Amino acid sequence: MNVLPPTTGTGPPACPPEVAEPSGGAGVARGGAVPGVVPSGRRPLLVRTAVALMSSTVASAALGFLFWVVAARWFPTEAVGRASGVVASMSLLAGLAQLNLTSLYARFLPGAGARTRRLVLVGYGASAAMSLALAVGFLALGLGSGLIGDRPVHRLVFVVAVLASAIFFIQDGVLAALRRPGLVPAKNIVASGAKLALLPLLAGVVAGDGVLLAWVLPMLVTMLVTNWWILARLTPRVGTVPLPGRARHGMTSFASAEYVTGLVNNAVAFLPPVLVAHALGATASAYFYVPWTIGVAGTTLLWNVVISFVVAASSDGAEARVHVRRALVLVGLVVGAGAVTLGGAAGALLAPLGGQYAAHGADALRLIGLSLPFTGVILLYAAFAIMEKRMWRMVLVQSTAALLFLGGGWYGLPRLGIVAPAVALLLAQAATALVLLPGLRRRLRAVVAPQHRPAWAVRPETVAAPLGGST
Repeated sequence: MNVLPPTTGTGPPACPPEVAEPSGGAGVARGGAVPGVVPSGRRPLLVRTAVALMSSTVASAALGFLFWVVAARWFPTEAVGRASGVVASMSLLAGLAQLNLTSLYARFLPGAGARTRRLVLVGYGASAAMSLALAVGFLALGLGSGLIGDRPVHRLVFVVAVLASAIFFIQDGVLAALRRPGLVPAKNIVASGAKLALLPLLAGVVAGDGVLLAWVLPMLVTMLVTNWWILARLTPRVGTVPLPGRARHGMTSFASAEYVTGLVNNAVAFLPPVLVAHALGATASAYFYVPWTIGVAGTTLLWNVVISFVVAASSDGAEARVHVRRALVLVGLVVGAGAVTLGGAAGALLAPLGGQYAAHGADALRLIGLSLPFTGVILLYAAFAIMEKRMWRMVLVQSTAALLFLGGGWYGLPRLGIVAPAVALLLAQAATALVLLPGLRRRLRAVVAPQHRPAWAVRPETVAAPLGGST
């Protein structure tokens, strides 16, 4: 669906079509539209963005699951475990290297105007530099020994894969912020489908390395094509307008907090499979990896709602109550469906991989499903923190929870096996949600009460998201 106005050589307008332009008087929308009123026959921006991102997550997770089902059927368990360990290590480093730019872009790109292309390129450059540093450091420290081959070509593929993965992650946030969410599922489904198609072709050519190459090559090609489209067609051609000093300060403070949050969240998402591989070996890693990736997909669905809320509220904060209500409904649907499905049908979900995979991984998947309601509370709180551009308190809370989770999971691995990280996750998420719940309730009430509404939820003269502001 075409959700962004056609570009004319200068990129998308600073104000989206459904949002009022600055006029110095009453906010008259471009094309006569009224702020917050959705044109007949079109879904609201939050719903369109959320549906596109969630469709992408579900389709990618389903195709990824099929990928590992095929790999489990055709390759020995140890080979699958080694490949999943490499993918987990690559994803961990890429997650750290993408600098959590998805949140920053969702908050600032909708109002960046002629600075859009510059912001995208600067983010890509910073992420690429971080990718190279982390990947080279990872290899130099010998952290990939036993998983990554010793030949130079193996190491080169790993470094390139980390860099490509980081940019691939960031592109989802760029496309959503530029109001092209429909391209997100297209990009991810093409990449995931190509991985699955390449797996049998490469298995007989490069033996044990076929699993990894089938995972990396489609992602690399898709990333390059998508970047060409973003930079050539979606972003303004004039990208050298300097940011005001106040705006740079606001973005720097926001980005710093977001980066620390990103480090924590990516460690939580991608480090557990690496820890399992190192502590319990490749076979245990194979049994744990798929349940964990299913759980991460559930969290990603919730994050899709959060990013969609931020994009919609940044474009039209005057309709805060409507955006919040829609976000609560979507979070409730994801949490309910995810907890019931993962908690009640864990064994059936893992059965296609084989009896041993289901026997060893079902309990971990059930516990991960039970943690989703608490994750929903945490991410809703994070959405308000992003809109308020006050992230450091969130950083402290999430860092403490991550230490409890990772420390508890590592301590429990020799004692409980692969179920230990799932137990630690459930306990840490529950404790964090209980701490954040009172603050979330206050923010929900404030949005409803006109006299106490936050600054981002007040109808302004210009509704395009400012680059500056308090932090």
